[in-house]
Amino acid sequence: MDKDYGHIYEELYRHHWWFRVREEILLKVIHGLNIAAPADILDVGCGNGLFFGELERFGNVCGIEVDDSLVPTTSPNRQRIFNKPLGDPQYATLRFDLITALDVIEHIEDDSKAVRDMVGMLRPGGKLLITVPASMLLWDRHDEINQHYRRYSRASLRCILAEAGRIITLQHLFHALFLPKFAFAMFNRVSPNQAAQHAMPPATVNHFMKSICRLEYQTLGQLGMPFGTSLLAVVEKPAD
Repeated sequence: MDKDYGHIYEELYRHHWWFRVREEILLKVIHGLNIAAPADILDVGCGNGLFFGELERFGNVCGIEVDDSLVPTTSPNRQRIFNKPLGDPQYATLRFDLITALDVIEHIEDDSKAVRDMVGMLRPGGKLLITVPASMLLWDRHDEINQHYRRYSRASLRCILAEAGRIITLQHLFHALFLPKFAFAMFNRVSPNQAAQHAMPPATVNHFMKSICRLEYQTLGQLGMPFGTSLLAVVEKPAD
């Protein structure tokens, strides 16, 4: 992650409408998985344990964050955040009921191996919950700031996930944002002054966008819309 973006990431996560709506969606999805409590949960790419508080509703939580700059030495979560990359021998005996990787694998060059490593850390019947940015049509400065390798289509993500486990859910999110984000990306490709997308909006705009995106998920979330700015997937590790 770009260092300047990393410095404001925690504030954005806690207050920006996009992160707030995504978290609400994730919690609804996790509730729907009916994972027996207390579950053992791993949050990959957890930053400073920003999702730990909500995940603790479902069980015991730890995380992986390879960027030490995102985890202050004074963080109360530091002792339960590993800093070795996926596939490290440190994780060989660890097993979990739920693993989350929220906008993570697009940062990893070998994303297929990352998915296999995470599914390998699940107990039989365990679930991997993933979100990723959708559609290379939307590639923009924001992806470069975040040091992404790629954005995903439904087909490309399905191909990676199907090699590792049984796909339970694969759906687009944030449908209404697709056209505005596409227009924004096209503008940035021709403009000498590229605009950023990660600034905190005014409070009224933040509230409005949160309301619109929340309503969209409530009304369209189960319809399998063929486009959106993000993809969400759940993969189950087959029973032995």
